[in-house]
Amino acid sequence: MQGSFSELLGQELSPEAEAKLRELLKRKMKGACSALVRVLRALEERYGPAVKDVAHDALMKRTPRPTSELGRPEEDLHGFCDALERGCVGSHRWKRAVDQPDRIAYNFTSCLWAEIFNELDAADIGWWWCEGDEPAVRAYNPQLGFERTKTLMQGHDECDHVFLVEE
Repeated sequence: MQGSFSELLGQELSPEAEAKLRELLKRKMKGACSALVRVLRALEERYGPAVKDVAHDALMKRTPRPTSELGRPEEDLHGFCDALERGCVGSHRWKRAVDQPDRIAYNFTSCLWAEIFNELDAADIGWWWCEGDEPAVRAYNPQLGFERTKTLMQGHDECDHVFLVEE
């Protein structure tokens, strides 16, 4: 299973140290997420459900930064997934289920975003993070695609991410 801090640091950490670092990261993430949820729920209570729609639309309008130069789609696919893995260290646990030149699939079994937003009873807001996956890969290279049928955020036992080169 990938995603440990040991991978990031290049040295083996004890399970206790891994757990402490993960808990620290979760505590910091939860503080920010909790503030967001409190503000959105208060605005929603005062001004109605349209407030949440406005916030969602604003977040979804953000444009992921494309790579400066498009390469071969197969190379960009692997570059994107390598960067994804580096970005998920500590906050996620995963297994690379498929590793082919034109397709990389993951089984994410742990995600701090899902844990936190579910603990806050705010998976509806946490889902916004999940919605950014496809635009991010397409911004990296428009010839790349994304598929998913399950998410931890929606209560499944895993997220099944598939990144691929489109025909």
